[in-house]
Amino acid sequence: MIGAGEVGVNVARTLSVDGHDVTVVDTDPVRCAAVQGELDVLVVEGNGGSPRVLAEVEAGSVDLLAATTDSDEANVIAALGARQLGTRTTVARVRDPDFFGPDESFARDVLGIDFVIDPDRATARDVADALGLPGAVSVEYFGDGRLALAEVIVTDSSPLLGIELAQRERPYPAFVVGLSRRGKASLTRPEVVPELGDHLLVAVSTEHVRPAVAHFAGRTREVRECVVFGGGRIGFQLAKLLERTRVRVTMLERDEIRARFLAEKLPRVTVLHDEGVSSGALAAANVAEADAFVACAGDDRANLLAALNAKRLGADLSMSIVSREEFTPLVDALAIDASFSPRLIAAEAILRFVHTKTVRAIHLLRSGFEVIELEAEEGARIVGKGLGDTHGMLRGCRVGAILRGTEAMIPERGMEVLPGDRVLMLGVAGALSGVEPFFTCDGR
Repeated sequence: MIGAGEVGVNVARTLSVDGHDVTVVDTDPVRCAAVQGELDVLVVEGNGGSPRVLAEVEAGSVDLLAATTDSDEANVIAALGARQLGTRTTVARVRDPDFFGPDESFARDVLGIDFVIDPDRATARDVADALGLPGAVSVEYFGDGRLALAEVIVTDSSPLLGIELAQRERPYPAFVVGLSRRGKASLTRPEVVPELGDHLLVAVSTEHVRPAVAHFAGRTREVRECVVFGGGRIGFQLAKLLERTRVRVTMLERDEIRARFLAEKLPRVTVLHDEGVSSGALAAANVAEADAFVACAGDDRANLLAALNAKRLGADLSMSIVSREEFTPLVDALAIDASFSPRLIAAEAILRFVHTKTVRAIHLLRSGFEVIELEAEEGARIVGKGLGDTHGMLRGCRVGAILRGTEAMIPERGMEVLPGDRVLMLGVAGALSGVEPFFTCDGR
């Protein structure tokens, strides 16, 4: 790992827990000391783009080098140097689209960098997906798009409010697999009684996701009017995505030059030159009538304040981008509906390169859950086992759904896992570290 920022530390922590040998390189001695005291990894103080440092950490013999510093240039140089030394797989975090254009073909085919992750563009896609599913504050898709895991807020009109999950109505095949209450994540049990404001994780086939989410939420409002605070990289990418839909976007940008640029590049977006944080500025932008408000300026404090004011003014759905981990608890404390972390999104994208072919997808959720999609191999210990008889294998985690061929199945007690099944597993952060070997034929 080149870079001991939040992305690098998140990836290093996950890989270390999974039993990988991890080396972290950073130029900042304070960061290095912090990582050394927190994680079971080798820490090297130095410039990760330096041939001397790359040789010192034996970059030519490693399976993966991921460069995740705050400098695009440093990340590209480190990945190029590692590739020349013989690193098997290289990943670089690059935020400036001018480096490679609209896709990764130049990076992959000309420079030889296996994967470039743009966390801003990926975050904008995640926000747009959430806005496109009424009743949900986030949604992730698995099984080549056939399975969905949606996060739903329990409202005062939700049919789940005050009723044990075991007693709930089941008009759609869906499984409530996780719950986040006042910032604490936990797996659900049949006797759990949802409370107002709880966030539920619902596993459901994609064909049923819209009606199922609408049922669980109790009331839904399709997003037609969206106010975006901040026209930086994330705000710009989000507005471009929403321009292709029927959503009308109003954007608040405090920098006059940037506002003019946005107005020229986004002809269907109403761009207002305004600081946008105060209640007065948000009221002038008609936030009270908005179906959704997304705060995605470059300042976490400003984002949280703007999202809080928007919620108080009456925005139906208020979301915030939160880049720094220490601000995450404030999302729940301020009753903001949802937050998105570009650093967490970048970390999960990198982690997909580390696991074997058994792992088909992996996601790290801001609510404190990890989700992994595993394919059961012929001869694996999980094959032939009925759900409910796997406690020794799947301790601390839960099967959310099984994709068998083209059929997405909600798990029931006694249902057996067959070879080739793709199983959606969910657990509180850290609980999935020992699950993968049960799905492989050699148990590794």
